[in-house]
Amino acid sequence: MTLKTNKLIADPGSFRDPSGRVYQWDGRIIRGIDSAAVADYEKLSNERFFIRAIEKQKIIATKPVTSEQLSECKNFTENDAWAGFLEHEKIPFISYPYEWSFSMLRDAALLQLKVIEQAFHAGWSLKDATPYNIQWRGAKPVFIDTPSFQQREDGEQWGGYRQFCMLFLYPLMIKAYQGISHNDLLRASLDGLTPPEAARYFRGFSRMRRGVLTNIFFPAMIENSIAKRERDAVPAKKRTGGSHTDAMVIGLVQQMKRLVSSLNHPIEHTDWSHYETTHSYQNDDFKDKEEFVRRHAGSRHRSTIWDIGCNTGHFSKVSSEFADLVISVDGDHDAIEQLYLREKQAEGSNILPLNLNLANLSPAQGWAHKERRAFDDRSQPELVLCLALIHHIRLSANIPCALFLDWLHSLQSEVIIEFVDRTDDMVIKLLSNKKELYEDYSLDIFESQVKARFEIIDQRDLKGGTRRIYMLQPK
Repeated sequence: MTLKTNKLIADPGSFRDPSGRVYQWDGRIIRGIDSAAVADYEKLSNERFFIRAIEKQKIIATKPVTSEQLSECKNFTENDAWAGFLEHEKIPFISYPYEWSFSMLRDAALLQLKVIEQAFHAGWSLKDATPYNIQWRGAKPVFIDTPSFQQREDGEQWGGYRQFCMLFLYPLMIKAYQGISHNDLLRASLDGLTPPEAARYFRGFSRMRRGVLTNIFFPAMIENSIAKRERDAVPAKKRTGGSHTDAMVIGLVQQMKRLVSSLNHPIEHTDWSHYETTHSYQNDDFKDKEEFVRRHAGSRHRSTIWDIGCNTGHFSKVSSEFADLVISVDGDHDAIEQLYLREKQAEGSNILPLNLNLANLSPAQGWAHKERRAFDDRSQPELVLCLALIHHIRLSANIPCALFLDWLHSLQSEVIIEFVDRTDDMVIKLLSNKKELYEDYSLDIFESQVKARFEIIDQRDLKGGTRRIYMLQPK
C-alpha cells in the first residue's frame, strides 16, 4: 500500500540485508546503502549486462538519489544517513512466492538464474538467491534487489546455491514429482526447506527422479554429517568448499537452468480450471453478467481492481481494460496456473494472478508479524469483484455471509457481488451431502445484510432469478 508522507518510512520486510534498507517516501521507493554498496553500484551501473537487463525490464529500473534531493524529508539528516541512496521503479503490488502458481515460481527461478549467469560472465556475483527478490509487473517477473550484486572474487563459489535450492528448487521438485503444494511449504517456512527436510519427501524410486540425488540427498548427507561432528561442545570449525573456476560456477548455473526448465506440473481438470466451458450459464445469461460487469467496471478508470474467486480470469480480463492493475485471486491452483500461462503471453498484461485460499488469505508473517504483510494490507482496491463466490464462502468454508460482508466493507471499496440462491443448481449440488440446513442463507437475509453495510447502486437478476448481481458502494 502506497504511503504518502514527507518522511522516510522503513519497509518492515527489508531489514535482513545489513548493507541497505528500503524506504517509502511520498509514494517513491528509496533504498539506503552503505559505502561498499555505493562503490559496487557505481561500477555496476556502467556494466553492459546490467544496462541491457534494465532495458529489457528483467531488472528493476534504478537511479541514484542525492542527499540534496532527500533534504525535503522531515526525518532526513546527514549524520544518520546511509552512504548513498537509490530510487527504484515502484512495483504496484508486492506478492510472495507462497502465493504464486507452479509456473510463476518456475519462471521466477529461471529469471534468477539468468541474472546470476549474466552477472558471472561479467565478473559479478549475487549475495543471495531468494524468490523475495523477484516481483511482478502484471504477469512478467522482474528482479528488484540491485544491491545484492557484488564483484566476484577469484575462485568464489556460487554463494546462493543452497538458498536457491531451499526456496526455489525444492518446492518446485516436490510439487512436480510428488504433487504436494509448494504454496503450503513456502508459507509454512519463509526461509525454505533445508536439504534434510526436503529429503523426507522422497522415498524409494522417487529418489531416482532427475536432480533429487545430486541436489537433495547428497547435500542432506553432508549436512547431517557436519551436524553430527559439530554438535554439543565440539569447537566450531571454519568450513571451506574449495576454489571454483568461472567455468565450474557457470556450468552449475546452466545445469540448474536445464533442471528447472524440465520440471512440469500438468493442469488437471477441475470445475474451476475449465470454468469458461463448464460454468452453469446459458450464453444469454453469461452475456448479461458480462455486460453488467463491463458497464460498472468501465464507469471510470481505477488504479487497482481485485477479482476474488476469479477462476480462470474471464472477468479479470473484462475489467482489466479499466484499471492499471487487476489482482486475480483464486484458491484453485490449476485455475490460476491457466490464467498465468495465458497472461504471460499477452503483451503488456496488467493482470497479476495469485493462488490464495479465500477462506484463509495470506496473513502477516515473519519477524514481529510485519516482515511479510497480510494480503489485504498491501493494496487498497477501488473495486472488488466477487462473482459466484458467496455460496462457496458460506456453504463450503462455513463463513457466515455477514462476516464476509464485514470484511468487504472494511476495504472501503466499491463491490460487484453475485448472490447464488438456494434454487440454483450449484447450491443444490453443494447442499446435497450436508446435514446442516444453513437457514441463514437466503436472498432476503443476504440483501438485508448488504443494505446494512452498502448502498445498492444497481442490481440485476440472472439465470431466471436464481442469481442476482449487485453494484455496491460502502456506507
